[in-house]
Amino acid sequence: MTRAAVDIGGTFTDVVTVDERTGGLIQAKSLTTYPDPTPGFLNALTKASDRAALETVGYGTTLATNAVLTRSGARTALLTTAGFRDVLEIRRTHRSSLFDIYEQIPEPIVPRPLRFEIPERTAADGSEVEPLDEQAVRDAASRIRQAGVESIAVCYLFSFMNPAHELRTREIIREEIPALADDVTISSEALPLHREYERTSTTVMNAYLTPLVRSYFSRLRAELQESRLFAWLQMMQSNGGLVRPERAASFPILTLLSGPAGGVMASAYLGELLGEANLLTLDMGGTSCDVAGITDGEPDTRLDFEIGGYAVSYPTLDIHTVGAGGGSIAKVDEFGRMSVGPDSAGSDPGPACYGRGGELPTVTDANLLLGVYDPEYRLGGEISPDLDLAARAVETHVGRPLGLSVTEAAVGIIRLVNANMMHALRTVSIERGRDPRDFALVPFGGAGPTHGVHIAEELALRRVVIPPIPGCNSALGILSSDVRHDLVATLRARMTRLPPSELGEALSAMAGEAQRELEEDGIPPEMRRLQASLDMRYAGQAYELNVPLSSIRPDPSTMGQAVADFHTAHETRYGHALADDMVDLVNVRLTGLGHTPKPRLGGEGTVSGKAEPRTRRRVVSVLGQETAVPVYHREDLRPGHTVDTPCIIQQLDSTTYLPLGEARVHATGSIVVELP
Repeated sequence: MTRAAVDIGGTFTDVVTVDERTGGLIQAKSLTTYPDPTPGFLNALTKASDRAALETVGYGTTLATNAVLTRSGARTALLTTAGFRDVLEIRRTHRSSLFDIYEQIPEPIVPRPLRFEIPERTAADGSEVEPLDEQAVRDAASRIRQAGVESIAVCYLFSFMNPAHELRTREIIREEIPALADDVTISSEALPLHREYERTSTTVMNAYLTPLVRSYFSRLRAELQESRLFAWLQMMQSNGGLVRPERAASFPILTLLSGPAGGVMASAYLGELLGEANLLTLDMGGTSCDVAGITDGEPDTRLDFEIGGYAVSYPTLDIHTVGAGGGSIAKVDEFGRMSVGPDSAGSDPGPACYGRGGELPTVTDANLLLGVYDPEYRLGGEISPDLDLAARAVETHVGRPLGLSVTEAAVGIIRLVNANMMHALRTVSIERGRDPRDFALVPFGGAGPTHGVHIAEELALRRVVIPPIPGCNSALGILSSDVRHDLVATLRARMTRLPPSELGEALSAMAGEAQRELEEDGIPPEMRRLQASLDMRYAGQAYELNVPLSSIRPDPSTMGQAVADFHTAHETRYGHALADDMVDLVNVRLTGLGHTPKPRLGGEGTVSGKAEPRTRRRVVSVLGQETAVPVYHREDLRPGHTVDTPCIIQQLDSTTYLPLGEARVHATGSIVVELP
């Protein structure tokens, strides 16, 4: 059995395959193709394997993310309870920058003329206050049809307590507009939770993306079959689990952070093998840098996030993204201030050194000029970088405007992009109540290992772990992820008054649904696992913390432990706990997991002593100091080897720069660097 995983990035498409019989891993990279990434997808698969032998293919993509950021989703309409038409614009009245009087709120995805008020009302306890006005729904459907709408969202007040009105509305729309039968999202299915704005925004976002994602999956499946690839497809979700494409097409909000999630899961798996429970991940690719935390062996998660300024409430890995990639463009403004990113050269035209028409300097060009990248070594196995083109771009757009030499300008570019990534790492550590010095750094992506040790040194981290195939780490993570389904239901009650039987009934219903989903995924019963958790808060608070529940069959003991865990979590996150205050339950969550085999890493015999470098070359550090350093090739390194630092380690998918530290090769094939 051969399995493959594909990570479609902004610059490269990465593939990792594993032969379950031998455990052998094969990696490959191909330039991402635009506007349709499918040719790059197929090209990378061809490089890595015999496509006919593949049984499963998992993949991650930024398709949904890009559609939101570029506002290229479907023309969407919203049907909502009379009086709540403007929830999308009123939002939460929060300001992301309190003192920025010029802050612009993004335009709602659904313009006001396409938001329709429907007379109906359900009470907070689920009882009907006002019946659904079916004629109003039919009238709205007629106007929607005339407006050329491509997708519809339905979000009624308290439908999470009683979905009857939303279900009937969908039936009417399907009668009136058969062409949109599969493009109606109702909030009681997309997000059956309280909080009107978040529920409306999430439902609208799902409707906005559904036609685009469904069309993409349909085209992809057709092209794969035409290429004689009949493997079982699985999609990476934002929560770090896999899901079948049919469900992802119905709920594309599951995939908004699909791409970066894979790298976090690979790092968690690697940490388990290394015995490292606390990790910070740094995924620096060609376009952006994604950072995340792993605490006590589990990736940090969050229950809501914003993308493009729009709220989405759904479990996702706590990933923070900044515009800092190998293709990030350096420029100097009219005031003589240099910036790096967020604009990126991408793969077309790419950095100036690619020789594909790009004329603006990027981080990749700077690393080439400083000797970190070898002009004789093909980047990604495909591109021979041009040193002269890189020098011309840096001199013209950075050096000359600032009165700096080419080398000084290149050093400035690297120091600035490193500062951007350090700030991002502080966001997912210090701002989450964690001391980064208690963590090891896992840098990956095509450019992560080039910058990782410098960043770790600045943050006073104790250790850096370079994965075996850092440039394809996200694809490896997809290959090692489990199937996952997250379910949620609102159950508001004071914990001291909630009978265990009532909580047990809610969990039992959710467990049945999770089992049905896993059955449809083809997961045998012995490979399934269910995990429960509770969203709780102190009485009177307006925000919750999620804590695990040790059993899906709760009793007074397990519920009491959950309350104690909530106090601990509150103190960790906010610096205090109110142990004598009442604790309220808000939502019940259940996760269904389907175990998948994990690829074996390492496996070669252990050696001892220092590895032999292939050559030496001169490298300029971030301090501007030029030094001749040894250059190793990753394929020459075996578990047990040590390398002299400073040094360069080259491989197909990435270049590792170790300016300091004691480095050795672990049994997994990872390079572990101990910092002074």
